[in-house]
Amino acid sequence: MNTPNTLEDRIEVLETSLAMQDRTIEEMNIFIIAQQNQISELEKKIDILAGQMKDLKDMASASGNVEDAPPPHYS
Repeated sequence: MNTPNTLEDRIEVLETSLAMQDRTIEEMNIFIIAQQNQISELEKKIDILAGQMKDLKDMASASGNVEDAPPPHYS
């Protein structure tokens, strides 16, 4: 790239650089918003799964199949 000599050339280079940076920032912003939406959805799914696991554990405890209990042949 040629070294800008005149003030107008320097301003043009700066404006071009600024426009490219603005475009990059906008693209990154769109990407970050999409990632945040994906993270939110995954957090909801984790909450649902955690609730289901708790329900299963409660059901197992109520039926007497406690995970911490020793096997019958240990008695």
